[in-house]
Amino acid sequence: MTDLSGTHLGPYEIRSLLGVGGMGEVWRAKDTRLDREVAVKVLPQRFASDEEMRRRFEREARMISQLSHPNICSIFDVGSEAGSSFLVMELLEGESLAQRLTRGALTPAQALRIGRDVCAALETAHRKGIVHRDLKPANIFLSSSGTKLLDFGLAKLRERLDEGDASLIATEKASPITAAGSILGTLAYMAPEQLEGKPADARTDLFALGSVLFEMLTGRRPFTGDTSTAIIAQILTSEPPLVSTVCTLTPRALDRAVRACLAKQPDERWQSASDLARELTWIESDGSDATGPVTDRTRRLRPGRESVAWVAAGLLLALCTTLLVRARFGHVPQPRVVRFSIPLPPGAAYDPVEVSRGVAVSPDGTRLVMEAIVKGGRRLFVRALDSDRAVEIEGTEGAGAPFWSPDGRSIAFFSYGRLKKVPAGGGSTEDLCEAHFDVIGTWNRDGTILFADFKPPVPAIYRVSDKGGEPVLVTALDKSRDDIAHGWPQFLPDGRHFFFSSFIKSARRETDRELRIGSLDAKKQVFIATMGSRAEYAAGFVLFGRDAALYAQPFDLQTFALSGEPQLLADDVRCFFGPGNVVFSASETGVIVYQTATPSSRLVWLDAHGAEIATLGQPAAITGLRISPDGTRVALALEDRRTGTSDLWVVDPSLNVSTRLHTDSIDEKSPVWSVDGARIVYRSDREGPPDIEEITVASPGSERVLLAKAGVQQPEDVSRDGRLLLFTDDVRTTSSKIRLLPLGAESAPIPWLETRFRQTNPRFSPDARWIAYESDESGESEIYVALTKGGGEKRRVSPSGGRLPRWRGNGSELTYLAPDGTMMSVAMAGPRAANAAAVRLFRFDPPIETYDVSPDGSRFLASVPVEKVRESPIRVIVNWPALLRRER
Repeated sequence: MTDLSGTHLGPYEIRSLLGVGGMGEVWRAKDTRLDREVAVKVLPQRFASDEEMRRRFEREARMISQLSHPNICSIFDVGSEAGSSFLVMELLEGESLAQRLTRGALTPAQALRIGRDVCAALETAHRKGIVHRDLKPANIFLSSSGTKLLDFGLAKLRERLDEGDASLIATEKASPITAAGSILGTLAYMAPEQLEGKPADARTDLFALGSVLFEMLTGRRPFTGDTSTAIIAQILTSEPPLVSTVCTLTPRALDRAVRACLAKQPDERWQSASDLARELTWIESDGSDATGPVTDRTRRLRPGRESVAWVAAGLLLALCTTLLVRARFGHVPQPRVVRFSIPLPPGAAYDPVEVSRGVAVSPDGTRLVMEAIVKGGRRLFVRALDSDRAVEIEGTEGAGAPFWSPDGRSIAFFSYGRLKKVPAGGGSTEDLCEAHFDVIGTWNRDGTILFADFKPPVPAIYRVSDKGGEPVLVTALDKSRDDIAHGWPQFLPDGRHFFFSSFIKSARRETDRELRIGSLDAKKQVFIATMGSRAEYAAGFVLFGRDAALYAQPFDLQTFALSGEPQLLADDVRCFFGPGNVVFSASETGVIVYQTATPSSRLVWLDAHGAEIATLGQPAAITGLRISPDGTRVALALEDRRTGTSDLWVVDPSLNVSTRLHTDSIDEKSPVWSVDGARIVYRSDREGPPDIEEITVASPGSERVLLAKAGVQQPEDVSRDGRLLLFTDDVRTTSSKIRLLPLGAESAPIPWLETRFRQTNPRFSPDARWIAYESDESGESEIYVALTKGGGEKRRVSPSGGRLPRWRGNGSELTYLAPDGTMMSVAMAGPRAANAAAVRLFRFDPPIETYDVSPDGSRFLASVPVEKVRESPIRVIVNWPALLRRER
């Protein structure tokens, strides 16, 4: 071996030898251009004229260059100098697994962690069509930054396997066992099909990983012998002992995991690295139960058919559960695409705010976390895909926009203006930092969390440690590109780069938002594409929304480039135009969860007893309604399901005539009539985050801005004297405020109610002396009334939850909806008003979604579902990559 210390290979200054392997010498070196330490792998001079060795060396460079993953050693450069071929890779500090095993077996916890990391690396390689074929402890490195998979010198693209593989294996088998021990080491981890000269695939690597797991847990190899022939015979014909018989402290569930890896026939093994990773994660999280009899878990995961009480949705969920469990045992020969609905928790409603995803799938694809409204209060629930119930997480009152930690052990969420985290299985909630908007965050393995904050002075992406601290700005607005805000961050697999959306000034069209890539290490932003929705990366694809549908497009992590054409994954998906939100979440393991588009509702007139007396218009996606002060017209906000935008309409019931006030792509909702009925005040996102505008009904194009400020403003009511506008500030967050805006003059908003809780749906009493509103300060949504001018008098009028307070025209009565949908009434005038109790009026079936009261109190106009029983809006697709063709 030539001593290269002190020499140069191109710009790399060689310093010291790190190790020698069958395919090269690895040296510590310095990159003189970037002033960083690297590892340089050099093909020895004795192989310079060996065409096969040079071909394998070059193959390794090509293979690694296609892969980007925290658990795969990165390649920086490849070159040739003075007849020597070399690779430049990241310099790892630590030791190989082979070196660690010289000191004895690992603990089950250590073996499980390393096994999961290797699975993650293999899954990335296998998705690229790359089979490692030489997985062994010497090629697994335990570094300070985690487990790293090395040496793809024997790797092959699956679609290129040919007879050449058989000759290569045959040559290796015939090689002397004494060749530095490398052939012996390789043979000990080879799968039967490799020894027989048959093509290798992903399951071949899983056999080798099973051997590595066995060795980590027991301190010895599963197949041994004095000669290569003896080792080959053992691999082909013998079964190793159960791990638990060698190491009694090993969870028995690991026996099955390892045994499935080491099955002689590939069809009887785990069918993918993600399947094995899920099993190892389950064993690790199951604690002491994992040492119990194997049959206990089988019964727990496969409930009897008599226990399944669902109809179609439940049958589909049971089908998915069966497929997932069978996949864990490696009995599914071909992956299948399965679609099903997830029922909501009993008595819960699902209505994520516009900047929340509402539901997220765990990184391993086995669980969902969803925000659901129970008794008017928003909380988090976790549901395993192989379970028939969702479990509420205590301490998550007011929670929104949940997202998982990378190991699936914790969940972060936003609540009452704070970013918090909680163990996924329940436990104490930890406060991390201030966060004003419930915009989805992202979490990497290094413990860094990114989230968007639309508050000035810089509405962009911020970072904070998962231990808490002061948020630090990560992205800078690019004024040259007319940036006004950044949002929707998502870490890419390397944990340093991340997707985010940039909102462009005066965003009016889908193309006025850009998908970019940022970095924790640099300020440079990489433009990817104009894209009207947020995006996520998973399994080699970028997923995004367009026209109420979910699409996937191939994406190269090396070049940061899209390729091919977008391919449809699901249609009828919920979207919000303003923030560019599409409600979906995807895992690398092939599971997607999404919310369906807003269903249609119908408008019905109900009498004072709840009897239906007439209908108004045709079914539509209704996002707001308001009866005019004289009771002759109705203002509606109707959503276009395709774009997620709402437009304002005015309906004259007596003439059965509807007039559309806007036809552009601006999102307009929350209509409020002026006192004289000539104008409508509404919420508009014409200039970005919604402001408050006003339009004269009889004069198209007369809109003007009433209030423009940072955050999200939504009009709620106008006092009968026309002097005050009641509006909510930051309404789509978990800590909204109620404020007053004097009309007819240049005046600043006046704070009325500002707490850390969520206050919504305020309404003036007819004399404007009182304001009724709903608040979740008790942990549930309740109805309160308080003096408009303050004075300390505040009264709760709902005994057990309520929403949507509405006054009768003469102020004598306040109505609201109870949690079960019952219309309630409270006397607010006369001798009984001081201590009046809420009384039941009626309950309409299907339940009322929103409503208004005629000025004389004789009728209600209500929006109700078209179907009496609505299917859950939460949908799941298992093995979604199988739906897509991959561009090569």
